Amino acid sequence: MRNEVNSISIIGSGNVAHHLGKAFSGIVKINAVYSRNKVSAQELADELFVFHAENLEDLIPSDIFLVCVNDDEIYSIIEKLPENQAIVYTSGSVGLPDLPKRLNLGVLYPLQTFSKNRALDLFQVPFFIEGTNEPFAQAIFDLAWTISRKVVFANSVDRKNLHLAGVLVNNFSNHIAFLAQQFLKEKSLEWEFLKPLIFETAKKLQSDMPFNAQTGPALRHDSSTIEKHLNMLDPETKAIYKLITESIQAHHPIK
Repeated sequence: MRNEVNSISIIGSGNVAHHLGKAFSGIVKINAVYSRNKVSAQELADELFVFHAENLEDLIPSDIFLVCVNDDEIYSIIEKLPENQAIVYTSGSVGLPDLPKRLNLGVLYPLQTFSKNRALDLFQVPFFIEGTNEPFAQAIFDLAWTISRKVVFANSVDRKNLHLAGVLVNNFSNHIAFLAQQFLKEKSLEWEFLKPLIFETAKKLQSDMPFNAQTGPALRHDSSTIEKHLNMLDPETKAIYKLITESIQAHHPIK
């Protein structure tokens, strides 16, 4: 594999495919887009002014096929692609050893949450790179460097660990925000009131470690307040509140 990527065909048409497709457009030649979701694939192809391949077999040969699909689909997609085709996928939780053997198979994993209609400064997004051989890994690194200045080589184990940490800090915290929103809605209170608090919480973590930034009744071991809160919650949210309170207190025991 030469240490350069000049053309890409994209497999997938979800959030990651849209963001990376638009980011690489104009930097490298994007030959085609394929997805099982033909409507979404056509939309992305139209947006990028490229060919919409209705079948995998119709994809235009490219320096790499960029696979942006759900983790459960990656193995079956790669298995169907030509053995001599260089392939890069975007998952954090799927390791290279778990996939069909290919000479040039690699990972370009962006550690970020993506939504199609929300703009992102990809230059600030960390990209983690791995490849089945050093020249191919370097080629992926150089490609990622065209859209980000936070590009790092990372093996499959490290990438899985980063992905899990990302789920905890993003997906789980977002779900807790949803539960808080639902609680306020039931009480006829505005979700907007919490946004300055959410902003300050995230801002604080830019300059302080999470352990040091912890506040609240669990940290203070304020049992009367905790008991009042538990009595106000539905069973599902009550169980989550109790579990997280116990975890905070285990890490911040009474001195």
